[in-house]
Amino acid sequence: MTARIGTYDELLDFYRRQTEVSDPGPHGSAYDGLPEEIPALCETLQGLMVHMWWIGEETYGFTRDDLADAGRDILAEIGLRTTSDMLGWIFTSDERPLAEPRDAADRLVGNCRDYTLLLVSILRHRGIPARARTGTASYFFPDGSKLEDHWICEFWNEADGRWQQTDPQIDGLMRKAMKMTVDPSDLPAGQFLTGWECWDEVVNGRIDPERIGYDEDFCGRVYARHKMLVDLISLTGEELLPWAGWGLGSFPERRQPGDEELTSRVVELLQGIDRPNILQEALELVASHPRLKRPEGYDPGPFREEWLGD
Repeated sequence: MTARIGTYDELLDFYRRQTEVSDPGPHGSAYDGLPEEIPALCETLQGLMVHMWWIGEETYGFTRDDLADAGRDILAEIGLRTTSDMLGWIFTSDERPLAEPRDAADRLVGNCRDYTLLLVSILRHRGIPARARTGTASYFFPDGSKLEDHWICEFWNEADGRWQQTDPQIDGLMRKAMKMTVDPSDLPAGQFLTGWECWDEVVNGRIDPERIGYDEDFCGRVYARHKMLVDLISLTGEELLPWAGWGLGSFPERRQPGDEELTSRVVELLQGIDRPNILQEALELVASHPRLKRPEGYDPGPFREEWLGD
C-alpha cells in the first residue's frame, strides 16, 4: 500500500503516478513532442489505433478479414493489457514517431479502453493527474434508445479546478456517423455515466435494464454491478481489460450473502472518490475484501472471437 492519502494534493499525486498497466516502460521518451492540447493529442491517438467494432469497408475501407489475410492476429492485439505492450506493437509495426499517423489498415486494433489507457499514460507522464473511467455513454445512441458500454479518460484541469472528461476514441468519422454535437474532448455533464451512475439508473427505474450495457445477455443490474467493480479497481490502481471481473462484479453473476450491503458500500465509495479519506478507504477495502480483491492467480483469459460479432 502506498502512503496514506490525507489531502487533496495527495489525491492528485496518486493519479499522477503510473500504474503497472499505464506505465509506458521503455517507450516513455516516445511521448516527447506530442501535442499539448487535448483535441490534438486525441487526434494523434486516433492515428495510431482503430476500434475493433468500427472496422469495415464502409468506414475505413477494409475489413477484419482483410487484416487476417495480411497475417494480423487482431484478437491478440485487442488482448494487449499494458500500455508498454501496446506501444511495443505500434513501434514493431512502424518505427516512425507517434505523432505521425499510420494508414488506417496499419493501426493497432483495440477498443475504447485502449484509447483511454494511452491518453491516461501520456498525461501522467506529463505530471497531469489522470484516470480511466468505465461506464456508459449516451452519445452512441442520440435517440436515447440505449446507454452503451464505454471507457473514457478523466484528467485534472488545473485551470478550471475540475475533472475533465475526454473521449479519445471519437474521430471525425465516428462523430459524423453518430451525428454527435458535443465536444468529445470535453464532455458535458451527463453524456458519460460512471459505474455507480449506471447502477443508480437501473435500480431507480430510470432506464429499462436491457437498454444499458453491452448486449441482451450483459445488461441491467448484473452489468452495472460489474461496471462498479471495474471502475473501482481502475480508480484504485489497475486499469483492467474490459472483460475482466471477479467477486462482486463477476460475470456470469455469482451472488453471495452480503453482496447487497457491499454493493451499497461500493456505491458510496464511488460517489465520494474525489475526497481523500474516501479514496483511502477504497484503497484499503479493495486490498482486503475477498469480493473486491483480485483473486490470486486470476486470469481474465483472451479476447474471444465471438465477441466481435458478425
